[in-house]
Amino acid sequence: MCILAAAGGLIALELSATCPPGGPLAFGDCARVRPLVMDVIGLGAALYVVGLSAVLAWVSGLRRRGVADATAARDWYLLAALVGLPAAPLLAFTLVSALR
Repeated sequence: MCILAAAGGLIALELSATCPPGGPLAFGDCARVRPLVMDVIGLGAALYVVGLSAVLAWVSGLRRRGVADATAARDWYLLAALVGLPAAPLLAFTLVSALR
């Protein structure tokens, strides 16, 4: 939930910035970069949350079958969170760029 709120805050910050000098994320190019920035932030946050939810569901299944304990579940979730933090925006940028 915090990731989606932070992404929404970044998008709101970008939209509230004046367009001729550019927003904090568009670097002065409102016509071409601003839509790309907002798409990447939104998709990146969604991919991150979906990925962490998938890992949580997977680990819950492992715990239910008795294959993993609470410590292993926490470790897998933290590993997915740390790996997903840089991977989700990069994947989002690749997808948004490819679909343009």
